[in-house]
Amino acid sequence: MLKSGGMLVPKSIAAADFIKEYTIALGGVPVHGLMTVVAKLKRGEYPDVPAEFMPLPAQLAAMARAECRVILDDVARLREKKNALSEAVKPAEISPEERRRQIESVRLMRTSFRLAHLESKASVFSPVHEPMDADKAEYWKKVAALPDAKSIDADQSAFRRKVASDLAAAEPKPAMAAPPSDDDFIPW
Repeated sequence: MLKSGGMLVPKSIAAADFIKEYTIALGGVPVHGLMTVVAKLKRGEYPDVPAEFMPLPAQLAAMARAECRVILDDVARLREKKNALSEAVKPAEISPEERRRQIESVRLMRTSFRLAHLESKASVFSPVHEPMDADKAEYWKKVAALPDAKSIDADQSAFRRKVASDLAAAEPKPAMAAPPSDDDFIPW
């Protein structure tokens, strides 16, 4: 490619050995690096290499490897990272007894958490219902006597029913009549 681009073969290489020398030197050199070097040589981007002569085979191989060094270093670094991650992901070998102990420990923690959570929920969301005294009953009777809005939702209706039942429970119950005596016994 360089020869067809107008560059001359170095004087130290015989014309008959030209292909053989470059083939030996460039064996195992990454193609990407070689293509990059050829393009840069054609554009004259290597100030140390004369534009009229092709570089020596060893020099061309070194230049191609240098162009690929960043990529090869990245590949090596990524390979090391992959190996390190695969080592880190491997589960640790533990005995069946240790595994059972860990499972039991997690179950105990879960149970204690659930109990603590239920206790905290009960204390926060379940207030103790206090019986309605006379002052509260009078206040809620006044509130219940107020007219409803034009539209009320289900929660408001449920609250209104709860207040009505609390008021009914707070009202003094009428005294019961005395049980019938034996004198009032009527045979049927």
